[in-house]
Amino acid sequence: MPDTSLELARGLTERRATLGEIIPLLGSAGAQAASDAALREVPGFSRLHAERWDPPLPEPEALAALPEGSLGHAYARYMAHYHLSPGFFPIQSRLGADATPTQYAVHRLNKSHDFLHVLGAYETSDADEVAVQSFVLGLAPVALALFLSEAASHPDISQGRYKHLRDIYTGQIQAVDFERGVAASALLGARFEALLEVPLEALRQQFGIPARAPEFLGRGGVNSCGGFTSLPFFPSVHGAVG
Repeated sequence: MPDTSLELARGLTERRATLGEIIPLLGSAGAQAASDAALREVPGFSRLHAERWDPPLPEPEALAALPEGSLGHAYARYMAHYHLSPGFFPIQSRLGADATPTQYAVHRLNKSHDFLHVLGAYETSDADEVAVQSFVLGLAPVALALFLSEAASHPDISQGRYKHLRDIYTGQIQAVDFERGVAASALLGARFEALLEVPLEALRQQFGIPARAPEFLGRGGVNSCGGFTSLPFFPSVHGAVG
């Protein structure tokens, strides 16, 4: 079964569709089956899925002593900067023997969400939450559609702290971020928890994450998931870490 999800997602992006509009087009059983086959072709992903790789998320405080510029050190500083805690949005994990590759990808992408923020240089502003989900759409279109579908009916989504998640359904897919995600598909096979001591810039190069355009760096904004406005974490300097 050919996987046409990427081209469908690109077509939605080109017509400036919303993230909510991807659900009916990319969330069908047929799309998920094609997604399963495509994910098995991503280097490293099949082994992750076979192992059901799922180590505990690290506590940011325990990473503060890692080398400056490493993924773990940047992650710890980012989480402290925005007053975030690991595992922000609870969604049912699909890790049993019957978990499909796409279901497993949903779990990994949700659990690794803050690593994606750091690797992609995305703030937690409402605008950057739409941008990072556009990035994920480029990485794994069907997995994102499945996540959004499940999140929409999750009993916790009505909580005030998840306002930014409710709002992204009406956010327009960002073309630049979508294409960044397409270029970085190798991230799907990454074991983030085992890469914490690796320099952040080296990982961006390894996984093919293009630098974010300077005009998108260093922008503050309302962090509705935390309920406060903060100065941006990433400076408005090309390629630098906040």
